[in-house]
Amino acid sequence: MMLRHIIRGWALLALLAGNLLASSPVITGFTPSVGSAGDTIMVTGSGFTSPGITFYFWQGIPAAYLYPNSDSQLTVIVPGGIRTGPLGVQLGNDTPAYTSTDFIAIGPGPYISDFSPAYGAVGDLITIDGAHLTNSPVVKFNGTASGEVSVNAAGSQLTARVPAGATSGVITVTTSLGTASSPGSFLVIGTGPYVTGFSPAGGGAGLQIIVTGVHFTGVTNVSFGNQPGVSLAVTSDSQLQVTTPSSVVSGPLTLSSSLGTFTTSSNFYVPPTLSSFSPANGRAGTNVTISGANFLGATSVKFGGLAASFTVVNNTSLRATVPNGVTNGLIRINTPMFSCFSASQFTVSPTISGFSPAFGPVGTSVTITGANLNSGTPSVWFNGVQAATPTGVSFGQITAVVPAGATTGPLTVSTSNGSTVSANNFLLPPSVSGFSPVAGTVGSRVTINGQNFLAATAVSFNGKPASSFTVTNNSVLGAVIPAGVITGPLSVSTPAGSAASVAVFYGVPGLTNFAPLHGTNGTSVTLSGTNLLGATAVTFNGVSAPINSNDGFHIGTSVPAGAQTGPISVVTPGGTSTTPTSFALDLPSEMAVWGTPATNSATLGSNLLYTISIVNYGPNAAPNVMVTNLLPGSVRLKSATINQGTLNTNGNPILGTLGTMVSGAAVTLQITVVPQALGYITNSMSVGSGNPDPQPYDNQATIGTLVHSPAVLSIQQLTNLVMVAWPADLTNCTLQAKNIQPTNTFWSNVLTAPVTSPNQLSVTEALTNKVRLYRLAR
Repeated sequence: MMLRHIIRGWALLALLAGNLLASSPVITGFTPSVGSAGDTIMVTGSGFTSPGITFYFWQGIPAAYLYPNSDSQLTVIVPGGIRTGPLGVQLGNDTPAYTSTDFIAIGPGPYISDFSPAYGAVGDLITIDGAHLTNSPVVKFNGTASGEVSVNAAGSQLTARVPAGATSGVITVTTSLGTASSPGSFLVIGTGPYVTGFSPAGGGAGLQIIVTGVHFTGVTNVSFGNQPGVSLAVTSDSQLQVTTPSSVVSGPLTLSSSLGTFTTSSNFYVPPTLSSFSPANGRAGTNVTISGANFLGATSVKFGGLAASFTVVNNTSLRATVPNGVTNGLIRINTPMFSCFSASQFTVSPTISGFSPAFGPVGTSVTITGANLNSGTPSVWFNGVQAATPTGVSFGQITAVVPAGATTGPLTVSTSNGSTVSANNFLLPPSVSGFSPVAGTVGSRVTINGQNFLAATAVSFNGKPASSFTVTNNSVLGAVIPAGVITGPLSVSTPAGSAASVAVFYGVPGLTNFAPLHGTNGTSVTLSGTNLLGATAVTFNGVSAPINSNDGFHIGTSVPAGAQTGPISVVTPGGTSTTPTSFALDLPSEMAVWGTPATNSATLGSNLLYTISIVNYGPNAAPNVMVTNLLPGSVRLKSATINQGTLNTNGNPILGTLGTMVSGAAVTLQITVVPQALGYITNSMSVGSGNPDPQPYDNQATIGTLVHSPAVLSIQQLTNLVMVAWPADLTNCTLQAKNIQPTNTFWSNVLTAPVTSPNQLSVTEALTNKVRLYRLAR
């Protein structure tokens, strides 16, 4: 009993040890690689006899049936519901091991995985691999059914003959469960030779070439790029040998037989040779023609190691474009198997890619950038004018100073490898030397001459932008005159600066007003307007007048002799302008005024009459005659009359408006006043007209009148005396007397001096006669 337990224990230990020693299973392959539920799959690998293994389809679906044929082979039945993906195998709870390739889930119908060969002629037998190819399959070549089909028992392979009338395209297999199409197209070839390959793919003369394909029986000639090969030997229907001729060139192989001719799509490559190239120098972008042999299939062209774009013209010629950044060096041509070099270097001309600054005056240092600028002793030219020896010379940079005489234009760098011209112009400051015409109307064109006009950005007429402008060349441009031009210089602007003309362009003149509005010969007149600068003539109604001053907006002139009333005109290089109104010429009229009183003295409180005469002595009629009379402040106006015109007597002075007085005309103004105070009074008068007066001294006059008390004597008899008295203001009166009354008796002055008192003068004399008469006399 004890022994049995021991034996059982050893058996358990042995079982455990076996599990511990079991190897992890792996899958190395499976066939077929496609299938659907129920299909049998043969799996190869190792560790398949280990207890506890599990076989999975993608996403953990276990096999429907698993049987290990051996440790290295399993038979697996495909379960339902599978999806395309890797297969996996697992030992116990170990991590599953998956295949690197997928098992392809298909439906129950036919499936084509491949066919062989990929080409064939009518009657050739084609093998088709796949699955589910049984059940009376119908095979078609691009729609044409094959008349001879056989299939193996597993349904994984069938054979079919290419039917008559077949064309290149897909192969289809149709059964009762559906139709499958080949993954690629089948190529229908003719009965003549067909090449699938040759080896080696390239070489020189005398080289033996093995050619593979079909229908080689009967091949009589093999040529290399139209050069017949030698020593042809057809070893089988699918292989032949041929030796390259001494004149072999790169090109396709062409096989000829009585059944047809076939030319390969690939070339046999012969080592290329480069015999010449043209031009021998250039810069990036230059097109170079290269001549030689065996250029077909060229894979690259390099200039000094830099790849260039190129086009193979034919086997002996190609065209290449010099790449950017290239330096002097050999040209290399690469073909799929060989390469060759030029015998001489391609010389790279200098290239200008830019310069800075883009503009500046003479003396500016300009740094030029580009490539290949340092070959030999380089020189720099500014639009054809050579600069001093440049500095800072390197492969990609050079510095030069703008020389005297340089003008706007391209830069040129010359080296021992050639010259290059910049794509853009270096701009120098512009200058304006002249223009034509010097004046014009709005919309007309002016041609401006000067220098450095290229790249002009603006043209202005004294600050007014031109309507448009066109640069003809570096020294000529045309500009269209804008509206509102004011006389002044023309200017041209470029990125390098601006320049104005010394001469002025004359705008169309325009007179707006003048002052004074009238005058006589010699009167100074100021004309106002625009574009008056450069005036060459001023006329008063056609009569030339002097130009005394001119600031472009005002002209000082004077009325010329012989001028008549009419408009004023100004002539400038820009045209002629005439005032909208006339200048009125003042013609001389000799006016005079004087006055006479009725008496040179007047008694206080009595009427005093002023008679005022106004006369026009000519020689011209006097317009707008005005007379003014200023009365003394101590009189009262009693009446005023005039025989022409009207009077305004509402105040002092009295104003008379007489209108026009023809030459020789006279007007009388009479004024009656009543003096209100004693003393000497003055009445003032003046006259004027709208014309100048050549003798203005008689345009004013005064009338003086003495206002006195009434000449009344008072006589008082005293004892043996008589006192005669009169008003004290009558100092200009003399007391006279006589003793008899007859009128023919003369009066005699009283010799006694009068006695003065504040109010009267008096004389006292002895009373000697009974009768004595007294009077006051002046």
